[in-house]
Amino acid sequence: MQDAIATSDIQLFTPSFEALSVTGESIERGLGYRGAKVSPAVSTAIREVLPHVPDYVDLRCGYVILPAGSVGMDHDFAVCDSRRLRLGPMIAERLKGITTLAIFVATAGPRLEQWATSLMNSDDVIRGYIVDTIGSESVEQTAEWVEHKVAEAAARHGWTITNRYSPGYCGWPTSDQRALFSLLPKEFCGIRLTDSALMVPIKSISGVIGLGPDVRREGYQCKICEMEDCFRRRSEE
Repeated sequence: MQDAIATSDIQLFTPSFEALSVTGESIERGLGYRGAKVSPAVSTAIREVLPHVPDYVDLRCGYVILPAGSVGMDHDFAVCDSRRLRLGPMIAERLKGITTLAIFVATAGPRLEQWATSLMNSDDVIRGYIVDTIGSESVEQTAEWVEHKVAEAAARHGWTITNRYSPGYCGWPTSDQRALFSLLPKEFCGIRLTDSALMVPIKSISGVIGLGPDVRREGYQCKICEMEDCFRRRSEE
């Protein structure tokens, strides 16, 4: 039997944009094209914008794996020391049997958002919307990238991981960001919370991943979720 994690495992990463798989096709899917023909104007704008993205993107991500035995499940809550994460029944059910949690964050930084806003303010709406979509796609793929890092850390202890879950999805209230961020170093990866518990930069993702010897990662079961605008639902359609 491998040794359990004795203290919090904290890791920070700065992946390059080239490490992701943001392509013209993935941007088209993010824009809502599902088999429909993309207009020449949109295709041209994507080709023109994409080479400039590395000049604006600032990818950062990281995780904190809490000490084994420090996390307990209490009905629809995860209890971490004195903090209670109001996960809701859907997520809590899928975290049963965990040994501990990884708290993760990922961000594309502020400059893509600023670029998109500048384009829209100058009436270049198509390119502005494309840049905004690239920001969403970049941070989503960065979250996937750090999820793989958590899986590698878990494997070193003979563990597997669950799916990742974020406040605002699957019944977990966005307001719980404060409790989640209290488990991270201050302004981890350059992300802070507003008074209304929204993340800044906007193109940021946070959440939890369960770890343990008896957990597993499943396909996202969109049919049992009531959230119509979830990125997972859009990506599975």
